[in-house]
Amino acid sequence: MSARIAVIYYSATGNVHKLAKGIAEGAESAGAEVRLRRVAELASDQSIAAHPAWAAHSDTTSEDVVVASNADLEWANGFAFGSPA
Repeated sequence: MSARIAVIYYSATGNVHKLAKGIAEGAESAGAEVRLRRVAELASDQSIAAHPAWAAHSDTTSEDVVVASNADLEWANGFAFGSPA
């Protein structure tokens, strides 16, 4: 049985997203099954739109990265969590 790693992160402007992708790629290259997931956005559309970098990243990842669910936590036997400072 191979390792199943859930990489779950929050990133407003994309920096933590890049780190999470790197962790996911490293785990995959070591033979693990990986689920890269983002935390659901709680900020208002107005708040996001007021910050161009945040809006650009939100538009990019809203389609590409699935929102984390309880099923991802149940599936994994290892975790990596990422959030901004």
